[in-house]
Amino acid sequence: MSKEVTILVHGFNKNMSDMSYLETGLKVAGFNVVTVNLPTTFGSLEQCRHALDLQIKDIVNEADVVNYVAHSMGGLITRSFIDSAQQQNVGRCVFIATPHGGSKLAAIANFIPWYAAVFKPITDLLPNLTYRSFKSNKHFKIGLIAGSKNEGIIGRLFLSNASDSRVEISSVKTQDMDELIIMPFSHSKIHHQYETLVAVERFLMAGTFEIAD
Repeated sequence: MSKEVTILVHGFNKNMSDMSYLETGLKVAGFNVVTVNLPTTFGSLEQCRHALDLQIKDIVNEADVVNYVAHSMGGLITRSFIDSAQQQNVGRCVFIATPHGGSKLAAIANFIPWYAAVFKPITDLLPNLTYRSFKSNKHFKIGLIAGSKNEGIIGRLFLSNASDSRVEISSVKTQDMDELIIMPFSHSKIHHQYETLVAVERFLMAGTFEIAD
């Protein structure tokens, strides 16, 4: 096992293939990458965390440094895993369009009869639920990427213009973030963009999104 590994975690109602663009790009750049496959369509956050644990436990135990790149709900799952495992070898985390403050659309979907009972992750994305901050004991860097392209009828009807059509920028922000950048992309496309890949690579290598002089 390499001394440093980067784990990619997909979001709600997706699978590992949704991270293929970042996976390919990071591998070309020389990163040792592992992409996980989680039950984010029908499984609760706790079930997803358990699935993540089963897939990366040995990797975490053997690597010197473990980085995470996660999209959407994947960021919440990653946070939950790090906290539950009390992981000490985390290097850098990049959370892309993760709804740390919950999702207004999840709240709307929760009112639909049977919807949350089938799609269990919805109950873990409600605005009244809060993420666990690492601010008091954080030993690693956290970089956040938010999208600002609100496209589509649903996003325009229920969200402010300061959103990616699924998650508002204000919900992406956290108390324990080291940096936040905003990119002009929508929720479903932001992690498939070259600009995002470059930003992720920069943060993983230097711990900052800023370009060195």
